[in-house]
Order: sequence, then structure tokens, then C-alpha cells
Amino acid sequence: MIDSHCHLNFTDFDDYRDELISNTKKEFKYVIDSGASIESNERSLELSRKYDGFIKTTMGYHPEYSGNDNKETINKTIDQITRNIDNIQAIGEIGLDYAKERSSTEYKQQHTVFRQLLELAQEYDKPVVLHVREAEAEALEIVKEYPDIPDVIFHCFSGSKQTALDVVNNGYYVSFATNALFSKKHKKNMKAVPLENMLTETDSPYLSPVKGENNQPLNIRKTIERIERAKSIDFKEIEKVTEKNAISVYNL
Repeated sequence: MIDSHCHLNFTDFDDYRDELISNTKKEFKYVIDSGASIESNERSLELSRKYDGFIKTTMGYHPEYSGNDNKETINKTIDQITRNIDNIQAIGEIGLDYAKERSSTEYKQQHTVFRQLLELAQEYDKPVVLHVREAEAEALEIVKEYPDIPDVIFHCFSGSKQTALDVVNNGYYVSFATNALFSKKHKKNMKAVPLENMLTETDSPYLSPVKGENNQPLNIRKTIERIERAKSIDFKEIEKVTEKNAISVYNL
């Protein structure tokens, strides 16, 4: 199995990270650890060095930060990603977040930084991992303006069925996380999205299927079981194809 998006670098795991990773290595080929800020990007890169060959890094700039940081921090973060472009598998997570009301200035800055990072991905031929909560359709229209980006992953997809189909029709990937376990909308999206365009993730430490516990990569099994029920496809086949997709998109 492969967890195509998690945050083992986050401080939530400080007390037991090494043990968790050791247990995960028994069942997983790779774990894709994603940065979200200048600090977590650096921690993720350190993890990939410590667990060379198992943990792979994507460096990004979560819109919660990109919309609020000052110009100096924005420039430092983009420079950090550029300097480490050969050490990462993708740029992400990046994007837009419309889950709560924001000022027009913050919206504008999210868009500006998003486009800067899409341009960077296009220039360096890197895939992108998108966080586009409640902005899925708009983000799709934006990313289509950058056709030379090799692959696009809509991380933790929670948009409409129609947007999911539009994502697939443009050759992009839809990633399903453990929040899909109890959602009828996610079940519909799982049925609609071809396995060949699907990735699985946990977004650990978030979206835990067990209340009060941090999520962890081993819960990928629950995501695959949910897809198995939704699509009536054998677990092993889902595991095989989603692994193949992750290996392809992240150049593993």
C-alpha cells in the first residue's frame, strides 16, 4: 500500500513518530509526506532523509498560510521549494480554501501564491497536490491554464460528482481519504471516478476514523475497503491500481 498524502512531519506525532513509521513499513511500499508551510516543509525533508527510500516528500504552501503570510515569508517559502525542487516528488499541498469567510485581500493573496506555485511546477516539470476545499471547480479551471504540469492530484477530494468527472476528463487524479468512510457524497464520487484516476490517502493526523485518535497511514486499508464496497472491485485490485497510480504520478 501507499499513503499518497499525510503529514507525519507534524508535531502531533512527536511522541511516537519512529514507532509509527516502523509499524507502517511492515505493510507499505512508500509514504508521501506533505509539507504545508516553511517549517513543515523542512521537517518533511528531514524525514525523507532519515527514512530514505520509504518516506517521500512534497513541499507546499497551504492556502491558510499563503493567504495570510507577509511578502517576506511568501518569498522565503517559494525560494525554499525552488531550492529543493530536485529533492521532492511534487509541489503541494497548494491551492485555495473557501471553507470559511475570508477578506478579499486574503482571497486575492491565495490566488496569487497559487498561480506562482503552478508556474513553478510547470517550469520544473513537477506534479502538484491541490488543497482546494470548497473551491474544487474554480481550481480546476485555473490549473487547466498550466497544461505543461505533468500531473495534478486533487487531494482529499470533497467536491461534487460533476467536478470529479471534469477532473478525470482532464486526465487528473482524485484522491480519497478516510473522511470518505461515512459520506454518501464520497460514495457517489468513488463510484463515478475510474480506478485508473484514483489515489488513496489518510491526510494524517487529520480525518481519523477513530474519534479522539490521530489518523495514521495504516488506516489506508479502511479507505480501500470503502472503495471496494462502493465499486464492487476486489481489495487487491484497488490496492494494485492505486499503488501503480501513486508510483506513476510521484515518479517513485
